[in-house]
Amino acid sequence: MAVDDGKVVPIVGRDLLVVETAAGPRRLHNLIAERLAAELKVPTEALPPDFDTNHVICAYEKFHGNASTLSPRVVRIVKELKVPVPEPLRLLAEITKFTLFVSTSFDSLLEDAIYQARSRKPAVVAFPPASNLIDFDEALLEQNGSMVFHMLGCASASSSFALTEGQMLEQMHDFMSGPRRPDKLIARLKESHLLILGIDFPDWLVRFLLRFARAKPLWDSRDFMEVIADTGRSDLSVFLHHFSPEQSRLFTEGSAADFVRELHRRWMERNSTAEEPSPGGVGLGTEKPANMTPGSIFISYASEDRAEAFQLADALTAAGLEVWIDRRLRPGDDYNYLIERNIRESCAFVPVLSRHTQTSDARWFRKEWELATREKAGFYFGTELAFIFPVVVDGTPNSELIEFKRKLFARTAVPVVGGVAPPELIQELDQAQKAWRKQNIHV
Repeated sequence: MAVDDGKVVPIVGRDLLVVETAAGPRRLHNLIAERLAAELKVPTEALPPDFDTNHVICAYEKFHGNASTLSPRVVRIVKELKVPVPEPLRLLAEITKFTLFVSTSFDSLLEDAIYQARSRKPAVVAFPPASNLIDFDEALLEQNGSMVFHMLGCASASSSFALTEGQMLEQMHDFMSGPRRPDKLIARLKESHLLILGIDFPDWLVRFLLRFARAKPLWDSRDFMEVIADTGRSDLSVFLHHFSPEQSRLFTEGSAADFVRELHRRWMERNSTAEEPSPGGVGLGTEKPANMTPGSIFISYASEDRAEAFQLADALTAAGLEVWIDRRLRPGDDYNYLIERNIRESCAFVPVLSRHTQTSDARWFRKEWELATREKAGFYFGTELAFIFPVVVDGTPNSELIEFKRKLFARTAVPVVGGVAPPELIQELDQAQKAWRKQNIHV
């Protein structure tokens, strides 16, 4: 499998940057465009339903071709939004064989996802450069373990980044023929399989992207190929059918996010033993277990509720709480030791309940609950503050939960839908974390 061989480079676009809002899931770039339109007093009624920064800027009455003067506004808007890491980016980051990522977006969410999943910050290179780093560097990748290359710039007060299609054209021209052309990156792409995910470029730019990463015409036989997961690509499908029928594949069974979820599921099945540890709890590898910051909130879940649990973890993190969830478990982690230690050192235990936790298959989830009850007896350091904060993610009534029938908790499970944590739950968890820190100042 090319992924396991480390020969695949994901090219990540803004269709993967979908975040949860009160109005439902929204693309980050659409939220940025809405804020920008409000500041520039651009009427949105005449704009396309899914308008972005290009549409807003082109409709701005003071715009005359160059959008660089608007960059500081967008930098500020991006900082103010403070959105959690989108699930597709987190899933990509958990596929540890991906080491080089190419981003076509100007935000830093991909870097945040890698740091959350791997506990190491990636090296970051942008074109045009925001620092003295202007090209791919193998030594820098090895030093950091991963690298994100922003091929259309990143939101920074000290460098330019593409907000309009005109800027995309100019930056791609500079990318290919300018004096700062990143030859090492281009060479790396030409010897890699490309996984193009939700870039949402105009078709002409997608075709250009495919061609510049190839040493020969698209129809020539070659060892490497690309997979494009993008919606609404009927014209591109016809183009690839005629001119690259053997080495290009267009994913049409769903969205780019759907493709990432399926890829992640298959990779985890092939490479991870976290959900089914070997007898005694020790795997075959020798890597040290992932560490938890003492006083974090421990989230426990059944494997079937992985997506909902990770959404909850991201929501609590976005609210400023420190959270631990086993997204970083790897083959070789001492599962029993790691879980027992982290529950003992946590400030709160949040079991994610659903119909999946009500079966005999949820044995690891049940074991974690038992450890939490044994360690803290359900309360926090002899105070009135609870230690166990049950939540339910699929609408199962409390009266039908095993834990409620067996009187394993006195409080009701709080409904959490789509990873949205109620304010009162966030407040209680914040109190528990502050109480822990107050009694553990030395940590």
